[in-house]
Formats: sequence, structure tokens, C-alpha cells
Amino acid sequence: MDNFFSAEDLALLNEELEEMEHSAVKNEEDDPEMDAAARRYQEIIKKHKGDR
Repeated sequence: MDNFFSAEDLALLNEELEEMEHSAVKNEEDDPEMDAAARRYQEIIKKHKGDR
């Protein structure tokens, strides 16, 4: 089975996941940092779905 993500994308995702694991969880609805992370993940997913 081919890998869906490039090595760069996997490194970015892994780095962000590690950072999230070590950060405090906030219950803020309007958290700009979480919004930015969500947008980055969506861009990566869209990029790879378009390559199929």
C-alpha cells in the first residue's frame, strides 16, 4: 500500500502532534492557534486527495 502522505507532511504532522501532546488543553471556542492547525491539516488532506 502506497503512503498517502509525503515524508515532509508526515514530519510536520508528527511535530504538531508532539507539540499538542505537551501543551495544555484549552476549552476556548475561538482559539486562533487551533484554527490555524486545523487549516494546515485540511490543506494537506486536500493536496493529497487531489493527487489521486
